[in-house]
Amino acid sequence: MLDSIKGHLANWKASPQKWKVSYMGSRLWTLCKAALQKRREGKNRDELLNPAIDVEYVAILFDPKFRSSVTQVKDYTCLDVARLANIWNLARLVGPGIFLEVGSFKGGTALHICNAIENRGADFYCFDPFEKGGFEALGDKDQCFKPNDFTDTRYEMVVKLLSGKPHAKVIQGYFPAAAEHLNLANIAFCHLDVDVYGATKESLEFLAPRLAPRGLIVLDDVDHLETPGVNKAVTEFLASHSSFLYIPMFPTQAVLLPKSHW
Repeated sequence: MLDSIKGHLANWKASPQKWKVSYMGSRLWTLCKAALQKRREGKNRDELLNPAIDVEYVAILFDPKFRSSVTQVKDYTCLDVARLANIWNLARLVGPGIFLEVGSFKGGTALHICNAIENRGADFYCFDPFEKGGFEALGDKDQCFKPNDFTDTRYEMVVKLLSGKPHAKVIQGYFPAAAEHLNLANIAFCHLDVDVYGATKESLEFLAPRLAPRGLIVLDDVDHLETPGVNKAVTEFLASHSSFLYIPMFPTQAVLLPKSHW
């Protein structure tokens, strides 16, 4: 709701009519309608979670290493605890190979993956355009985004965040072009979080032939109401790669893995 208020305030400040009473009234009415809609949506969400999710006996929530990692990364990631738990378990499940994250933003999830695999000694690469990027391309399925979204980060900040992880490398640039000079064969794990159609599809095509035995891809923003481009990309990928198995996970993630590798 705070982001919505900031957006309305920015629109008001940018308007040459901002001091006209009629315009101020229309902006205020729009803001009130948005607040009421958010309140209704919140009530609907509460009803959908009835009965509530029972976390009393979920072992990972009492794992001190997992809890410590969540505490470290919570201010640097957009992911909730459920998605962080899925990533933690899957990163520990895969076989040997390289670990990747594509779409690292402020680096929190990258650090979380490194924490999960700290005893492996495996190379880890995270890719993002950081402050120089946003989205390389947006299509008709990506209408909830603007080209310069997700630039509220800094490459140097993420490098510093991962500085305690000797096997971690931060790569600035759009994936997969930013990976062309790297030897990324034998990928054990990739967390793919790029939000939009084109980047998801290009990334999947690059990753698919490079997965190691017992390797997999964790997709974020699957079945998310604001990211239909991700679902479109996955649907098209699966149509042309029948050797891959697709496993949806609550709340908005999925696993893609080659059937023959498992």
